[in-house]
Amino acid sequence: MAGDTSPLFRARVLFVTGKGGVGKTSVAAAVGRLAAAQGRRTLVVEVDNQHPTLPVIFGKPTAYEPTEVEPNLSICNIAWAPALEDWVESIVSMRRLVRLIMKNRVVSLFLQVTPGARDLVMLWRTLQLAKRADLVIVDLPASGNAVAMLSVPLTAERLFPAGPIRRCADELLEMYARSDTRLVLVALPEEMVVNETLETLHKLERDVRGLTIPLILLNRASPPTFTEGERSLLSALEAEAPPGTAMAEVLGAGRWEEGLEAATGDALARLEVTHRPVVSLPSLSRADGARKVTTQLAAAMARASGVRVDFRGGT
Repeated sequence: MAGDTSPLFRARVLFVTGKGGVGKTSVAAAVGRLAAAQGRRTLVVEVDNQHPTLPVIFGKPTAYEPTEVEPNLSICNIAWAPALEDWVESIVSMRRLVRLIMKNRVVSLFLQVTPGARDLVMLWRTLQLAKRADLVIVDLPASGNAVAMLSVPLTAERLFPAGPIRRCADELLEMYARSDTRLVLVALPEEMVVNETLETLHKLERDVRGLTIPLILLNRASPPTFTEGERSLLSALEAEAPPGTAMAEVLGAGRWEEGLEAATGDALARLEVTHRPVVSLPSLSRADGARKVTTQLAAAMARASGVRVDFRGGT
């Protein structure tokens, strides 16, 4: 693995997204563990996830309020109803009145039909959590939904000239513009995933004003190890190996690995057009469980960034 990942774990707010299945939640958890191991009060957040993944990694359930899972590291799941109640309370500052407002059908209907109200409130909650931690890592939905969510403040700014929704949008746009608010895209060395990564980056640059995207993570990458001579030898041996034999299986595994290396090279070449560093993360076995994977990812990022940390107590 090569490349400095410190812009991620030294952010104040870090959004993580990518095409579904790329391992973005594992990456978010790994960055969180790396930051926490350096003494930063870190919070990893899922957004209104009906089937949260963080409990699988850390072995503890998530709730609306942060739950500590390791020293300096907490997790939570931002649910819509309590987030909305908190947002309303921030406006009216009277708990009894908040309850009346929440029960009002007209208000409920207004919030349901207001474009992006749900996403706006979720992002507002992220902003509040950032005031209580050194780093908040937000595991966003898959890339298409993430772009739609992140673009809501700019849309709200255009639609509402004044009022609480406009103030909320302004606060979020100010958060985006800060240099320590960042977003990372997670990709895989697969053609369809690279295509979506490039498309997502284009949409983010077009629709989300001011958000810093310092680098791209290429997960499950295989750096080149085969020489041209070794590739030729592999092909020759495959041609001679009897089907179904142990030798054929071994050579097939070698061909599979060679294919991964070629796919990684192709992905890295295509991602050069982003004009951003692309950091490769290793392909890891999931046999030992999600927690072990995050430990190994965090350790790999630490080595690449020249950071010394000890994860032996949390493997």
